[in-house]
Amino acid sequence: MLEQSALERIRQRNERLIAFAQPELANLHQQIAGTNSAVLLTDAEGIILQRQGDPAFNRRSQRVALQPGACWGEAARGTNAIGVALAEGHASSVHGAEHFLESNTFLTCAATPIRDAAGRIIGLLDVSGDQPARQLHGLGLVRMGARMIENRILEAEYPEAVYLHFHARPELIGTLGEAILVLDENGRALAANEVAKAHFPQLVPGDAFESLFDATLDRITTFNNDRVVLHTFQGINVTAIIRWPGPTTRVSRSVATQASNPPSDDPCPTLHAGDPDFVARMQRASRVFNSGIPVLLKGETGTGKEQVARMLHERSDRGDGPLVSVNCAAIPESLAEAELFGYRPGAFTGASPEGASGYVLNADGGTLFLDEIGDMPIALQSRLLRVLQDRCVVPVGSTRPIPVDFALVSATHQDLRGEMAEGLFRADLYYRLCGLEVVLPALRERADLDGLIDRFITGTDPTAALSPTARECLLAHDWPGNLRELHNVLRTAIALREPGRPINAGDLPPSLHSEANTNPETQNSAKGELRETEERCMIEAIEAHQGNYAAAARALGISRSTLYRRLNKRCRG
Repeated sequence: MLEQSALERIRQRNERLIAFAQPELANLHQQIAGTNSAVLLTDAEGIILQRQGDPAFNRRSQRVALQPGACWGEAARGTNAIGVALAEGHASSVHGAEHFLESNTFLTCAATPIRDAAGRIIGLLDVSGDQPARQLHGLGLVRMGARMIENRILEAEYPEAVYLHFHARPELIGTLGEAILVLDENGRALAANEVAKAHFPQLVPGDAFESLFDATLDRITTFNNDRVVLHTFQGINVTAIIRWPGPTTRVSRSVATQASNPPSDDPCPTLHAGDPDFVARMQRASRVFNSGIPVLLKGETGTGKEQVARMLHERSDRGDGPLVSVNCAAIPESLAEAELFGYRPGAFTGASPEGASGYVLNADGGTLFLDEIGDMPIALQSRLLRVLQDRCVVPVGSTRPIPVDFALVSATHQDLRGEMAEGLFRADLYYRLCGLEVVLPALRERADLDGLIDRFITGTDPTAALSPTARECLLAHDWPGNLRELHNVLRTAIALREPGRPINAGDLPPSLHSEANTNPETQNSAKGELRETEERCMIEAIEAHQGNYAAAARALGISRSTLYRRLNKRCRG
């Protein structure tokens, strides 16, 4: 415990942090009143600066020095929520016997760091209580409180700056979920909150507005506290409110909207709503394809393979050339060779007197997209392989090769490696097609399903809304038809809803209702199997690291508190 004079000196050094945090301390204290808990504010070393809590809890917590002047850094008290959150730089929850010191095992605690405008940890917010069960809501409360404090600090740091508040869902602007980007008068980034940094992971001070958004700052300088649609270079449409420090004049909203909207022929924004993994896959595919390397798209039906092929073509150096799409599964086998490679007049009975150039020659100077390549007959695969090797086409009925130059994208929903093993697909052709394999995740695996639902509804009918029950049904569905099925379901639901009311569960197909109420015994069985697998991996990692929990947690890619919590549950079970 620090002496009172030393504590006062530390409080003076952290006067600004305390001032910004005071409203949240009072707010959190009000929310947890009567739960035998306390709200704590610490400095960057884990020294408690302020405390507000229930009187009944105060007496017991003072016995373990859970009060102003005490240091709860990990070096001083071993594993505890404050120490772990400061050591690892992110939110942490520590419950009961997960505490290192036996005297602290009556506590359940949740803590999260507070960062300044530059991203440095300057303090920490914690909720601790004398409770027999872990309070999962405590972690959510301190996270929200810390974000509020950080946003206050950010807005006070640059009083003369331009503030851009944005979100993919317009209704969430002004909430804790909004992104905040701070710019100087020349449009250079000064700072950003954590949500904005998640949108722009590579953001550094000095980055230009034009390097983040597909718009120029001078085109929207006439908007102050007005909403405008912007398009990020990650392919996300966001609604933004710009707040300027000085007076501005306004022009027609349509001018700014037209300047900031993405090009209408760019399909990429329609395929995701902020899934960073999906964006990374598309960026990687685009770089490889533009280097002249063939790309193989794999994914279930309806995951957007054709739209991705179009995006790759349009963003490549061949974007001005033709994009020729061929559905290999839809061409009759007897005509496949002529359709692909063309034919000379009179080459076969029923042939056109003028002959035909074929899909491959039509793609000269552009991109050839071979969809459902896994359904191509084995005999035709040999001809295609020859064309890819020689870059020449010999039409049916001719002996003269014709040079051809095209980029290649292929797509399939089948397991081509399995077909190769069964002799149904040529291995040499596979390696010609697959310079880079890009797997398009199924809709049920996407992190942005909720956002895709909102984006499609807004794009189809901006006045439409979704009831909580209907949203639950949509999120519970397995989506075997993926994006195509989602679009059809929502388009029908929007048409069926009564004007003036939200989309209800009754507007959705009956199959979605039943899936939202899946047999809980089946769900519990699956969860139990997953839990056993997780626990086995954790135990093996601890044994492999000779009982070093910190090293085991790093190897597993989880926090120590998570490792303690999972294994503690196992022991209690």
